[in-house]
Amino acid sequence: MKLLSIFTLILVAMTSAAMAQNGKAMTVKDYYLAIPTEYIQAPAAKRAAWIESQFSQEGYLSFDIPVKEITGEDGDGKVFGNVQVFKKKTAGVIIGVATNMCEEGTCQGQLLFLDHNGGKWDDITSDHAPILDNDEVIRILRNAPAFEDKSSLKDGKEVPIYFNFGGGDKTINVIAGGTNGDGGVVVKTFKWNGTAFVEYEYPESPE
Repeated sequence: MKLLSIFTLILVAMTSAAMAQNGKAMTVKDYYLAIPTEYIQAPAAKRAAWIESQFSQEGYLSFDIPVKEITGEDGDGKVFGNVQVFKKKTAGVIIGVATNMCEEGTCQGQLLFLDHNGGKWDDITSDHAPILDNDEVIRILRNAPAFEDKSSLKDGKEVPIYFNFGGGDKTINVIAGGTNGDGGVVVKTFKWNGTAFVEYEYPESPE
């Protein structure tokens, strides 16, 4: 199955100053609506309508995009994602955008990281997007009791993965399996330390 490219999503929008109206610090919604022209294809008003939920204190929001906005026609696909504000130890913040597209139940995602400092935006995705080893992902899924479709795991065959952010935990979760973004197995988690994303494992709950 050929997944539709979601790079068409990362194109056009609007810019804004470093402070929101009334001189207040920008919220995650302010950053999301201000992402510049070359990165998200939609005016701010349309993007605002896509927001599904937002948690300003955690610097997190989620969005759903009508699939027709991407494919040009109605269909059974699904496009969803989330935005996370990551504060840097130095000045400024990094805005992470995870965008995922599902077709026939299988989801494929991509990450965008933008540095925002002094009103300037810079694409730093290549510096911060985790690099995943497909062979390692296959090994993890073969050993994961929650991953039921083990017959789909073939050596050398790329495993579709998608992403979400962890809100207050400031993490990136890399997910495989599930149906249309529901369920799935977290194969890797990376946590922001103020400078970089480092591999992370949640502590096990006490018995």
